[in-house]
Amino acid sequence: MKKVITVLTAMILALSLGACSSRDPAVMLKDDVSFRLMDALKVTNQTTNTVYYYYLASVDNQSQEAYSMDSLSFKVTDEANDDIHAIDRKQTIIARSVQPSHSTLVYGYTGYPNNDQKHMGLLFPKNEGFIPFDAADLRQISDRNVRYSEQNAFTLYEDRDFAFRVDGSEASYSYENGSSWVRGLIITYENKTDDRLVVPYITPLCRLTGIRLADYSDKGDLKSMNEDELRKVDFRTDGMAPRTQTYDGTASGYECLYLDPEMSLPCRIDFQFEGVIPDFANYNPKSLTIDLNSAALGYSQELYIPY
Repeated sequence: MKKVITVLTAMILALSLGACSSRDPAVMLKDDVSFRLMDALKVTNQTTNTVYYYYLASVDNQSQEAYSMDSLSFKVTDEANDDIHAIDRKQTIIARSVQPSHSTLVYGYTGYPNNDQKHMGLLFPKNEGFIPFDAADLRQISDRNVRYSEQNAFTLYEDRDFAFRVDGSEASYSYENGSSWVRGLIITYENKTDDRLVVPYITPLCRLTGIRLADYSDKGDLKSMNEDELRKVDFRTDGMAPRTQTYDGTASGYECLYLDPEMSLPCRIDFQFEGVIPDFANYNPKSLTIDLNSAALGYSQELYIPY
């Protein structure tokens, strides 16, 4: 009898362990429409004591009618659905509707103060489904691997999975059609693995400390002038240097959400400042800056653009 009890206990234990380890990376949103977690990444920042969770998922429609992505509802939380206050979040849906026999991707991240949260994942309130991030073999990186450099071209981050390389050596200033432009910053993202990976991409900011042309309408039709003409305008008032302010540029053409296996993707980022120019007569090497910013990695480094 003892042998039978021992065998039954071992079987129950094995089944229990099997149930714990087979965490399903997919839930059904409705009949024949599934949501599957493809990749998940935990970014720990020990300097700022924060943690970010990035995820890449697919919505696959095998039904006979289109699935509206407006119906998709989920949130990042723990398995107990505790009230965890986020400090940052983003979600990008590639398509608004998924046609029959098609699929689309969902990208996002959420950042929290690092309180040693456990069993984090995606909770679906409508059907009480839960996908833990470790169902997709949760990868982990930290701010320990970021690099700072005094060069304009360098590797910002590298580990066994990723390399993020910055090249600002060709970044330059110009004025065209009423706007200042900074063009030529390139950030290259490299996936070293055989898997499709979600990317904690860098969000560069560009700032110009300069003159708003609309404030100097008495100097002529400034917006119609070219760069050479503007450089010759005397913006002084009663012998005083012009008043300058700091303006944020508008970035164009840039989002790197994921990388296919063994993919290297160079991303060119340009910045526009409409109706704003540097103070050409009073050159300051720090008037035009690009901040290579990442909240998740706690990274910030400036590149200075000559003008």
